[in-house]
Amino acid sequence: SNVEDRFPAVLRLEDESRVLRDFNVVDVEIPGQYFADQEVAPDHTVKLDRVGADVPIVRRHGSSFRRLTLIGSDGSQKHFIVQTSLTPNARSDERILQLFRVMNQMFDKHKESRRRHIGIHTPIIIPVWSQVRMVEDDLMYNTFLEVYENHCARNDREADLPISHFKEQLNQAISGQVSAEAIGDLRFQAYSEITKTLVNDSIFSQYMYKTLMSGSHMWAFKKQFAVQLAVSSFMSFMLQIGGRSPNKVLFAKNTGKMFQTDFHPAYDANGMIEFNEPVPFRLTRNMQAFFSQFGVEGLLMSSMCSAAQAVISSKQNDHLRYQLAMFFRDELLSWFGRRPLGMPIPPVGGIATLNSAELKDKVNSNVNDVIGRIRGIAPQYFSEEDENIVEPPQSVQRGVNELVEAALSPRNLCMMDPTWHPWF
Repeated sequence: SNVEDRFPAVLRLEDESRVLRDFNVVDVEIPGQYFADQEVAPDHTVKLDRVGADVPIVRRHGSSFRRLTLIGSDGSQKHFIVQTSLTPNARSDERILQLFRVMNQMFDKHKESRRRHIGIHTPIIIPVWSQVRMVEDDLMYNTFLEVYENHCARNDREADLPISHFKEQLNQAISGQVSAEAIGDLRFQAYSEITKTLVNDSIFSQYMYKTLMSGSHMWAFKKQFAVQLAVSSFMSFMLQIGGRSPNKVLFAKNTGKMFQTDFHPAYDANGMIEFNEPVPFRLTRNMQAFFSQFGVEGLLMSSMCSAAQAVISSKQNDHLRYQLAMFFRDELLSWFGRRPLGMPIPPVGGIATLNSAELKDKVNSNVNDVIGRIRGIAPQYFSEEDENIVEPPQSVQRGVNELVEAALSPRNLCMMDPTWHPWF
């Protein structure tokens, strides 16, 4: 905060880049118009009029970006943050957004998911060159961690106090004085103490009550945010994406739309999806308290069920299989090119060594795993005769119910890394 106070929050375009200020734009289109589902008519294409005069600095969890405003010929404004020095995983973000856009079309074609307006928010990413890209940004975006830090600042508390408390409680485990079984109990005990004394479960609810103007705004935000979180959680479980720490969860305070950064699967040495977290996705106490029991069991679970049912329905099943196969093919080729140092080096450099049969095998295994997971939670159709055989009748939300219970279970949450903030 000392550094932030010394630096301006907004830069002026004429000081930073005279080239952009004097840029005489002729027929340059505002990027990202063709990512929508419908075709853009040539006479409705929005052209770039000028670049906004103010360049705000956006600071989020240890990184800072410049935000450019592109003003269109129709007066509309699009905001993009400029990201530089990208990691090798940056291309994965674009691949996953392409997969999400295809899945949004599937959700649109299925009765149950269409009824609930299920769709994943897919911001536009424009690669400018290899180390620079522009990512669409909303002025109202906030990270989940900022809510907690804001609460700590208001109450004059140290934000990292729960983490240091948790680590102090586990000192005996680190020094090797405690058996493996007792470590679980220690973690659970430390987690319980933090939830009772340091972090209550109404922080997020209070923040949103103060932010939104009226009860009807609140209701609309809750509904949209629950659906977005449900689809996001479904994707996390389907592709086994972990590491959902609160600083990676962005949500728009006005619309409830949600976007997660670094949202891509990790692979083990054999090129299979690797996942070793006890919780299937992030659904922590503050989210549960905000949605209440009705929101979790109503909106959240039914949205996850209908999302699973939409992509696995008989009409769309093959389509999903082909899309996933393309996604994993590109992912594995890129993963093969950037394996970590400890992994064995193949005899010939480059991608050529991953022969097509091996690649096909790895892709098929990953696709089958993903589809198997979706089938496990999707509501199944039973004929009346089959239904009478099973006693008592099974809930159609059984699979999702088990996942939500696992995500909310204190025993699972206490096994998470303290920087994941399982207590928030």
